[in-house]
Amino acid sequence: MSRKGVLPCFAAAGLAAASACAEPALEMFAVSDAVRVFEDGYGFPDKPAQEISVFGLRGEIVSAQCAVRARRGAAGLTVSVGPLARDGSADRIPAESVSWNFVSGVLVLTNTPKLKSEDLTRKAPARFPDCLAAERACDVAAGALKAVYLTVRIPAAAEPGVYRGRVAVRAGGDEASLPVALTVYPLTLPEQRHVLATEWFSTGVFKKHHGIDSEQSDRFWQMLRLYAENMAEHRQNVFEIGLGHIQSVLEKDGKLRFDFSAFDRYAQVFWDTGRMDAMETGFVAGRGKGGWSSREMHLESYGVKQEADGKVKRLSGEEFLPQFLPAFVAHLREKGWLGKTLFHICDEPANHNVLAWREAAEFVRRCAPELRRIDAIETPHCQGCLEVWVPKLDHLATWQNAYEEARRGGNELWFYTVGIFQGGSLMNKTVDVPLIETRLMHWLNYRYDLKGYLHWGFNHWTDDPWNAPGQHRGDGWHVYPARDGLLDSLRWEQMRNGLQDYECLWLLEDKIRQIRATLSPRAAGYLDPRRRGVEIASRVVATYTDFSRDPEALYAARRQAIEETLALSRSPVVVLQTEPPEHSVVANNCAIDICGWAEPGTRLTINRQEATVQPDGLFLAQVQPARDTGTITVEAESAKGRAVLERRFQLQVQPAAK
Repeated sequence: MSRKGVLPCFAAAGLAAASACAEPALEMFAVSDAVRVFEDGYGFPDKPAQEISVFGLRGEIVSAQCAVRARRGAAGLTVSVGPLARDGSADRIPAESVSWNFVSGVLVLTNTPKLKSEDLTRKAPARFPDCLAAERACDVAAGALKAVYLTVRIPAAAEPGVYRGRVAVRAGGDEASLPVALTVYPLTLPEQRHVLATEWFSTGVFKKHHGIDSEQSDRFWQMLRLYAENMAEHRQNVFEIGLGHIQSVLEKDGKLRFDFSAFDRYAQVFWDTGRMDAMETGFVAGRGKGGWSSREMHLESYGVKQEADGKVKRLSGEEFLPQFLPAFVAHLREKGWLGKTLFHICDEPANHNVLAWREAAEFVRRCAPELRRIDAIETPHCQGCLEVWVPKLDHLATWQNAYEEARRGGNELWFYTVGIFQGGSLMNKTVDVPLIETRLMHWLNYRYDLKGYLHWGFNHWTDDPWNAPGQHRGDGWHVYPARDGLLDSLRWEQMRNGLQDYECLWLLEDKIRQIRATLSPRAAGYLDPRRRGVEIASRVVATYTDFSRDPEALYAARRQAIEETLALSRSPVVVLQTEPPEHSVVANNCAIDICGWAEPGTRLTINRQEATVQPDGLFLAQVQPARDTGTITVEAESAKGRAVLERRFQLQVQPAAK
C-alpha cells in the first residue's frame, strides 16, 4: 500500500503522446466510509475504486465517502449530488435525501498513550480527519486530497433494487464525477432499538460554544431539542439528566416537599423525540479527599429551601434521601417513567473504594427498592448492589468470567470505553485510532450479548476542539460545536452505522425466532435464535482483542446477515446449527455435530451424505468437514427450489513427520 497515494502517468515522447497522458486537474476516487482520508495522502490506496457502491435497508441511513485530488490546486471546490434512480423504473431517491460534507481534521500532537503503534492509524503529529464541516466550498492545495462524506437516507417505502446516480465536484472550469450505486434490500430497519446506547453531554458548554447565557431562554430549549434530535437520529436511546433539576423545600413540620416541574420539562424534551428507551439519573454519592484515588465514598449533601425563612439549608444524604427517593419513585411511576429509569450511585468504583460504594448502593436500595441501579465500574465486586453492570472494556476483557457470572445471576451487562485511560489493544474512540473501531463496538455488543454501551463524551469540548483537543484527543466529543447547532463527526456517523449493523444481526435472530415459534416443541428445543448472528459477528469480532479493522470484512459479514435473513423467507427454508460454532478451530478428522430444521418434504445432503428429515422438520447428523477446505456443505432441495448452506471451520495442521 502506498502512503503517498500518487498515481503515476508515464508520458511518451512527442506532443501527441504527452497530450494523451495529460492528467486531469481534478480526480475523484471512491473509498470506504470506515476509513480516514488524510490530505497528505498517507495510507491512500494505490488503486482506489472508481464507483461508490453501497447497500442498505429501507429506512436506514447509509454512509459513503469519496476523495478528490487537485493536481494543480483548486480554489472554491464545490460538490453536487443528483437523485438516485432505480434500474428499470421511474423510482427515485431524491437529491434531498443525499447530503454531503467536506471532512476537516483535528490536530493531534502526540498519540494516545497505552497503545501499540499498530493500534494507531498513523504516528502523530498529524491532523486526523473527523469533523463533517459546514462549509459548502473549500480550497485544496496542489497534490492534496480532500474527503467528501456522503449520507443517504433510504426512504422506508423505497422499492428494493439498485439505485444509480453521480456525485460531482467543480472548481473554476474543472470538473470530475463518480458514479454511485446503492443497493436497497427488501428489508426494513427496525425503528425500535434493540441495544441501548448513551453519550453523556453537558449544557455547561452552551454559553461558550453556542452563545446561550440563560437556561431560561428560548434558545436554550431550542438547542436542547436540537441535541435530543441529533442523538435520536444517531440511534442513541438513553439520555442523562441530573437530580439538580428537582427543587426541595423543607416545610415547617420538618417534612420535605419536592417540585419536579423543571426535571419533567427537561426530560420531556428527550421523550418527545419518540426514540428514547431509558433515562439515567442519580449520582447520589461522591468521593472523599483525593478524588478518584480516595478510599472514601459518602452520600452527597443536598441544599433545601426552608419554608420558614427562605434560606437554604444543607441536609446530609442520610437525612435527605429517605424522604426524597420514595417521593421520586412515586413521581416516576405517575409519569410512566419508573421502568425506564436507571439510577447511578457513583461513577467508577474500584477495589480501593468498592466497600464504601456498596454501603451507598445498599442505602439507596433500602430507600427505593424499585430503582434499577447502574454504574460504570472498575471492579467485579458489585454483587447484590447493582442491576446494570457497566465495566470498562479492558476490565471486561480481563475479568470476563466474573462479569459473566454476574450476568448469570440476573444482572444486565453493558460496557464503556474511555480513551486514554483504557489499556490493551482494544477498541477505542480517540481520533488517532482506526475509525472503524467506533463501529465495531456494536458488533462486539452483539457478539457477547451485551445490552448497552455507555460513553462519557458527547460534547465535552476544549476551547478549540480542532486545533487543541487536549489530553483526550477527541474522545470527549462525538460532535463539534457551531453557534446555532452541531456538526457531526466521522466517529458519530460510524457509531450510528454500528448500531444499524446490530439491527441487521438482530433481524436474522428475529427471523429464526419467528420460525422456531411455529415448530414442534421437540424441534424448537434444538434451535438458538442468536447462534447464527453470533457466528456472523464473529467473522468481524472473534474476541475482545481479536477483531478485524478491514471494512471489506465488516461489509461482507453485514451483507451475509441480510442475505441469510432474506433466504429464510424462500423455500426451501433451512435453519442450520453446528457444534462447535462456525469458524471454530477443530481437530483433524473430528466430526461436527449438526442439527436444525428444514421444511418437511425437503431432501438434505450434508457433504454429499443423505440426511434424514423427520416429519416435524428436525434433522441431526455428525459429519467431518472437508479435509481441504474445512467446510460443511448442506444442500437442500424441495419441489419449490434449492438452497445451499456452508459452514467453515479451521482445521488444525497435521504435525510434520519426525
